[in-house]
Amino acid sequence: MIRTIITLKVTPGREREFEEAFRARGVLALAKEVARLRTGELLRPLRAGDPYVVIATWDSAADYEVWVNSPLRGQVNSAAPISEPVAPADLFEIVERFEDGRERTG
Repeated sequence: MIRTIITLKVTPGREREFEEAFRARGVLALAKEVARLRTGELLRPLRAGDPYVVIATWDSAADYEVWVNSPLRGQVNSAAPISEPVAPADLFEIVERFEDGRERTG
């Protein structure tokens, strides 16, 4: 499995609008439908002005690429002019994780 991390700079003062639009567009549900997203989270920064973060888990880098190249993703992104990526997405292979009191590999 892999994890992607995307940081998004949101126009100051429009954070609530961004969150509502992200939710209303169903970004994570669309990614699951199109490209087999396993888990996804939108994280709100605790410090004002810091970027939002989207963390997602996929079976493979190929699954993530399906989402990246999907016309639906393009539509979702074009509808979100109040945010922009800080940098390209970071991709990581999950080597070990701790979940529900148990350590897991991969």
